[in-house]
Amino acid sequence: MTRTSIMVRQLDTNKTAELIKKGYKLTIDITGEPMAVVNTPKGLATICSEGVGWWKNDDGEYLVGYYTEPFGNPSYYMTQDELLSCLSSEEIDLAEFINKFGDRLEVNFDLWYEQVKDVSQDISAFDFA
Repeated sequence: MTRTSIMVRQLDTNKTAELIKKGYKLTIDITGEPMAVVNTPKGLATICSEGVGWWKNDDGEYLVGYYTEPFGNPSYYMTQDELLSCLSSEEIDLAEFINKFGDRLEVNFDLWYEQVKDVSQDISAFDFA
C-alpha cells in the first residue's frame, strides 16, 4: 500500500524531555518520545510512531510520551503553550513517521491522514489562544 506524503511538525525530543523533567521535578535521565504534532479540524493533536494520537483532553492538555529506565514509556500532559514551545523547526513526513508494519498501523495512518489532508500544517501561522 502506498501512502500519500504530507509534511507535519514534530516535537523536539530534547525540549520535551527538559519540560517533563522540570514539570515532574525529575532528577533521572529521560528521553522524549518522538511525536508528530498535527493540526486537524478539531485542533492540534499529538501522534506517536504507531499512529496512535490524542487531541487535548478535558483539561485542555496534550499527551506526550517519554522513555525512562526502569519505568518504560510513561506519559505526561502539557498545556498548549508548553506543546508549542517544544516544537522542532523540522518537519517530518507523516507517511514515513508512522511505522509501516501491520494492518493496524496502516489504518492508523489512514485515519490521521484523513484528519490532516485538508488542513494547513503551518502551525506557526495560527493563533491557538
